[in-house]
Amino acid sequence: MTDSFRLVMSQGPQPGQTFSLDKDSTSLGRDPGNDIVIDDPQVSRHHARVTRRGGLMVIEDLGSTNGTFINGMLLTGPHALASGDVIGLGDVVMLTYYGMGIAATETVIERPAATPPPLSYTPPPPAPEPAPPPAYAPAPPPPPAYTAAPPSATPLVEEKKSKTWLWVGCGCLVLILACVAVALFVWYAPASFWQTLSDLGIPVPTWPF
Repeated sequence: MTDSFRLVMSQGPQPGQTFSLDKDSTSLGRDPGNDIVIDDPQVSRHHARVTRRGGLMVIEDLGSTNGTFINGMLLTGPHALASGDVIGLGDVVMLTYYGMGIAATETVIERPAATPPPLSYTPPPPAPEPAPPPAYAPAPPPPPAYTAAPPSATPLVEEKKSKTWLWVGCGCLVLILACVAVALFVWYAPASFWQTLSDLGIPVPTWPF
């Protein structure tokens, strides 16, 4: 029955050595007074203890300097061992548990992972936001105050009137010149001309003579 609970050192000063858990409480540490003595500087003098609780084996850390780990997770309280669990004492000594048991519900804390280096890439600045549309639509241009009238025939009528008056003026001028010419002729006509008209029976004025 006692052989069903054991620890096998998979890494440390005595790899392959088997430690039987045949007591109700088994202590692990570097001090010779422990039930399982592990002579390694990573192991504290009183490092951890495994206690039988019914059909389970429960392990707890005793305030060690380098910590106790279960499957790589830092042990922060009592933990019920399951067959195949790997117990780490510090970073060097590893013990594998074999026997009956189920996983406990106590919380364990994972070793802090190395912080990844910051990325050298700098994202581009955000593009400027487009200007918002105007809150109102521009008013349409006002209609013209008046509508231009279609071209009329007034210039043609006036042009015709101008030509008519031009011809009338020319006619009057010709008439006046004719009258002046007749008057000058009558005034300066020789007496023989008037005598000839008189001989022909044409009445002639007598005042020039």
